[in-house]
Amino acid sequence: MKVQLENITLAYGDAVAIKDLSIDIADGESLVLLGKSGCGKTSTMRCVAGLETPLSGRITIGDTVVFDSDRRVNVPPNKRNVGMVFQSYAVWPHRTIFDNVAFSLRQKKLPKAEIRARVTEVLDMVGLAEFAGRGASLLSGGQMQRVALARSLVMRPSVLLLDEPLSNLDARLRDRLRVELREIQQRMGLTCVYVTHDQSEALALADRIALMQNGRIVQIDRPEKIYDAPFSASIADFLGVSNIFPCTRVASRENLSVLGLTGHDVEVLSRSLPTEAGAAPPRVCIRPEDIRLATEPLPEGTNNWLGRVEVVSFQGSYVRYRVGLKGGPELDALVPRHGSALLPVGTPVWATAEPAAVQVLPAEVPA
Repeated sequence: MKVQLENITLAYGDAVAIKDLSIDIADGESLVLLGKSGCGKTSTMRCVAGLETPLSGRITIGDTVVFDSDRRVNVPPNKRNVGMVFQSYAVWPHRTIFDNVAFSLRQKKLPKAEIRARVTEVLDMVGLAEFAGRGASLLSGGQMQRVALARSLVMRPSVLLLDEPLSNLDARLRDRLRVELREIQQRMGLTCVYVTHDQSEALALADRIALMQNGRIVQIDRPEKIYDAPFSASIADFLGVSNIFPCTRVASRENLSVLGLTGHDVEVLSRSLPTEAGAAPPRVCIRPEDIRLATEPLPEGTNNWLGRVEVVSFQGSYVRYRVGLKGGPELDALVPRHGSALLPVGTPVWATAEPAAVQVLPAEVPA
């Protein structure tokens, strides 16, 4: 079911959490609200659920207006047919898995046969059917998260809201449950709003990502679009670009911008154009995986910086190097192993990057 937020503003006292936010979520779409703590993503989701009351704006779920400040409409949470999975599992330890999931249906006084059928269906969906009679106190963290998800799904909500539901789990379990969540969402055609500060989680679960900063959406697009073309250096930094440096334009050379890194004796070639004069100083942004290390410089027209390996961090199929450039800053390089030996600390290397891989971005998205 589609969801529409129009000009939503929410404040806690003098602190404005959401500023005139508008967004349309399509029927069956998985939208991820991504951002740092305090950016307003959870507050936005809680407004959809009816757990927060905005100062102004309008919220529509399907064809039903559930909040309208002008008309003084505010449908209570239990009437919005919205399911919510919290960061804390909120599973009753003294009840069985079946009883935890069936609780809300029993509150609605549904027939026992229907309750059993619906609970069995969702437990099978989340892979817990064989544990239906097990006490919740005997569950692992991943199983409890599945119970919390099943408890929301059994109500057959119009919209499913998930507030960082995997943050308490270990890394391998998080990776597995991301795939399972995505599979369930796509199979059921659920409209989902997912809140997280984990960019890997957002990329894995989203049809679209809405990246939030300071109570507003600064970029919204498909995951691959945001990953490939962030609007600002602060967004690139949040998405894992660790090589970000202020720069000034020095010259042009064969359709390339020649940029000087502020405070360093290093030039960078880029196919991007820096921001116009008078704007905040632009930033050079280079992803670690776009930097290669070599013993000889590449042909002219490519970035070649002489440096020295300062730090080596083995990461399985990749090795992360920190390279101190001669007359310049330190660069992070994420290099595939491909069976090659690790470069020891102190090794002289050429760090190289194609000009097309060098983005020149404003520091922030303009208000």
